[in-house]
Amino acid sequence: MARGYYSDLRAFIGELERRGKLYRWRKAVNKDTELMPLMRLQYRGLSDEARQAFLYEKVTDAKGNRYDMKVITGMYGASREILTLGMGCKESPEIYEKWRHALAHPIETATVERGAAQERVHKGRELEKFGLTSLPAPVEEPGFSGGIRVTAPFITRDPQDGIRNVGMYSGHFKARDRMIAGIARTHHAMLYHHASARRSEKPLPVAIALGTLPDIAYVAAANLPYGIDELAIAGGIRGRPVEMVRCKTIPLEVPAEAEVVIEGEISIEETERGEPFSDYPGYLMVERDHRQVIKVKAITHRSHALFTAILVGLPPSESNGISRTCREMMLYNFLKYSCNLPEVLEVCCPEMGGGWNWWVIRMRNSHPSKPQQALQAASGMDPCNKVIIVVDEDIDPKDPEMVMWALSFAMQPHRDVRIITGRVPLLDPSAFSLMTKPSERMYPPPVGCSGMLIDATRKGPYPPVGLPKKPFMARALEIWRKEGLSPLRLRAPWYGYPLGLWKDEDDELADRVTEGDYFPLGGKGRVKGKKR
Repeated sequence: MARGYYSDLRAFIGELERRGKLYRWRKAVNKDTELMPLMRLQYRGLSDEARQAFLYEKVTDAKGNRYDMKVITGMYGASREILTLGMGCKESPEIYEKWRHALAHPIETATVERGAAQERVHKGRELEKFGLTSLPAPVEEPGFSGGIRVTAPFITRDPQDGIRNVGMYSGHFKARDRMIAGIARTHHAMLYHHASARRSEKPLPVAIALGTLPDIAYVAAANLPYGIDELAIAGGIRGRPVEMVRCKTIPLEVPAEAEVVIEGEISIEETERGEPFSDYPGYLMVERDHRQVIKVKAITHRSHALFTAILVGLPPSESNGISRTCREMMLYNFLKYSCNLPEVLEVCCPEMGGGWNWWVIRMRNSHPSKPQQALQAASGMDPCNKVIIVVDEDIDPKDPEMVMWALSFAMQPHRDVRIITGRVPLLDPSAFSLMTKPSERMYPPPVGCSGMLIDATRKGPYPPVGLPKKPFMARALEIWRKEGLSPLRLRAPWYGYPLGLWKDEDDELADRVTEGDYFPLGGKGRVKGKKR
């Protein structure tokens, strides 16, 4: 990576290509039937390390139309390596401290007179020629999707106090100049800003910024505490202000670096029915709820703009990869530095849990109270979490088999599991039925949904881990390599170690056995039984 953070998305894409993390599709690809299925094959058939961003250079639709814009997918979160590069880091573990530094040292935005995001402007009657349908938004789940959408950072301001919010939401296309807002009632843009707009009796201005640098995508997805300016945190990540340009038709500013910007207003009166779409739990959302209408006022973009399409749906997916990483950075910083838990070593919010529903915390167990402190603190960070597990420092939270080992042999349900209520299900389909009123889905009466806190740490001394000691495994590894056998990817633990229940005499016995003295105690351990 060049010195400093990237200048724009195109510079970041160039870095991905230099590292072999970008694949260019030079043949024509149909955005309605082929584009996302090709991306899906990566997620269903390749390891995280092997996945790349895809740049589609010739995009058509089902009617044979050719689009001027190229489409890129996977540029923010196709793999952990891409996410690490997007944070401006070399190694994955660095992202946690980079995030902490950005939270502690935000850099306010800077307004500029002009930006590449407005090299082309379409507003008013021009939207009849260049509207939403001129954007090559792909069908995400061909055969099931009931429409097309964009998923990107939405920028709003509270019309009364001016607080800015940047959230990763979706806009579902309904006409050339109309979409509906895929924003949950619990998200800040709706919970605070739209509510404020209703009190003001005026529509809520919104700007949707596609093709920003990765840091803006990450802060938008992070669910930062309300009132923190996400764009200032992005400035902390990149080490310089995010340059902003004033919108053409609404009183907002947008990142000058963006590839495409959709300016609009969220209605306080008009709603429109949604159609089936896929989301982070991995199922189609088929409720067809009515959502607020967004009236598009303008579309601006760069010359030869790139359209960024974020894959949402069955994990692993790009949206869940971003959500997972952002949740991990937030949780790690919160527990370790805000909750006085320096024992926390690592956290994992697996993609298959959507980043929300399954959290694993690895920590040093310095005192019997610490696991419970971590569990209760984590449950209080967000009402949307469902299962939270604390494991010992020798358990890899990213390895499901190791977590299962801890759950199986370091935990007793009657002693170590606690059920809590007051949880918010978001889109978890296990929490309600299609017959449930929309107003009740966000918090099923009377006490919301439930969560589970599990202390899967060892409660005292344990016997050694049942593997050979490290010197013997290291010697075996040396022999293996000399033999020219297949390369190994060793998983922890790959050698045994004591856990408290082991004496010096046990070591002495084991050492003698490895020296070929198989019966070192002779008859010492024999006990003669009584005749019956």
